[in-house]
Amino acid sequence: MDSCPDEVLLKIFNRLNFKSVANIRLVSKRLAAVGAEALVKRVRFHCSQESLERLNTIANHDIFSKYVDTIVFEGNILANVGCVHTYSAHYELEHHKYERPQPPEKNATAREKRLYERNLIKFNHDITLKYDRYRTFYDQQQKVLKSTAYDELISSSIPCFPKLSKVVLSTVGRCKHVLSQRFLEMFAVDCAMPIEHDTKYTKEQLKHLLFPQGRPLTALHSLEVHVVSPKFFAGFMPGDLICQAFQNLKVIDLNFRLEKDDRHGLDALTADRCYGDLSKGHLQDALAAAKDLEELTINFDDFGFYGACTNMQQILGDHAWPNLTTLDLDCMSTSESYLLDMLTRQPALEKLRLGFITLEGGRWPTTTMHMRKNLTLIEFSAHGLLEDSEQMYPMHLIDAEAYILDYAHFSLAAALDLYVTDGYDEEDEYHPLEDSEFADPEELREEYGPFEDTDYSEMDCSD
Repeated sequence: MDSCPDEVLLKIFNRLNFKSVANIRLVSKRLAAVGAEALVKRVRFHCSQESLERLNTIANHDIFSKYVDTIVFEGNILANVGCVHTYSAHYELEHHKYERPQPPEKNATAREKRLYERNLIKFNHDITLKYDRYRTFYDQQQKVLKSTAYDELISSSIPCFPKLSKVVLSTVGRCKHVLSQRFLEMFAVDCAMPIEHDTKYTKEQLKHLLFPQGRPLTALHSLEVHVVSPKFFAGFMPGDLICQAFQNLKVIDLNFRLEKDDRHGLDALTADRCYGDLSKGHLQDALAAAKDLEELTINFDDFGFYGACTNMQQILGDHAWPNLTTLDLDCMSTSESYLLDMLTRQPALEKLRLGFITLEGGRWPTTTMHMRKNLTLIEFSAHGLLEDSEQMYPMHLIDAEAYILDYAHFSLAAALDLYVTDGYDEEDEYHPLEDSEFADPEELREEYGPFEDTDYSEMDCSD
């Protein structure tokens, strides 16, 4: 073991679980130092005093701090659930059906009815205890948000990680299996938590991650944010500081959601007017500053019924990224000419994902035909709707003939992927967007079956 190089030991440690690495580190100082790199490369913390203090402890550790390259802030904010009745209403939903005591049958015995009444009382008592625990954590979290904990603990910790290259901020409710164990223990998650959807807190959270102690992190290579208020790029931080933080990024993944006060406007205004400040802010300049960008995702949480959230040109401008291989955009409006010009400016582009994109000039059949002819994509993924002035193209439609013959699910999105990524042939006049054989899968199921899930053919490719 003493003659084994550190690089080999690190490869061994990377194949072991957390507990095994922790135990091996106890053997010697050398193994403790090498094992630390495999043990704490990725640090996750959430919005509680204890978690922020733990982050600060790792940041000030002489060995652990040297190897951290990824910081994940689970910035979920608990919603203000005002009473136990509102909280208990969640347990009346279908997916909690079997957690509640089931009412006895009409012909149940007196004993079965008494048992049900007893179990119902016990269940309601447990709900009250869970709600009290929830309110305790909510009050503690609100105390943190109103304190100087972000300044004292996050801003002072982030600069202590010399290898830090990736920052992740997640503020959306997620399933238990992707939340950290400490998060689950801290908030005693036994159901989907009521999460605050207002993104007004996200500006401050992202600020302390990217600009600790007021200075931009300039060594980051990857930034993922799910979700953030668009106001972060509209005057909340100076544009020159944002550009400095973005200048070395190779991966940018931004997902936006309006703040609660701004969402009220969706009832009377179009989405792009609600997002007006974003197009006038610093996002376009920040993206242009990332000259070595390889992967770019700009998505919007407020999509669908409200239409396009912004114009593509106001976000991407006329910039070219020589190393950009992956582009993922949704909920934007554009024209055929701008979209094609923008795509052809990216010489390394291989993967393109578009969803809920509205063409205000041009048609999708001709646009995708030119994409097939002029681009060399290996993947084209369309989702939701593609819309132009004449027609909407729902990507979930499936090939009716394939379904009727074999219950096979071949979607319009899959057909469009094959069309765009296939080699261009002037004699090939077929276009999936002009194929009337694509139909709604639910309507096909109602008309042709299968009427039992077990009746699906082995050729079913819905998944």
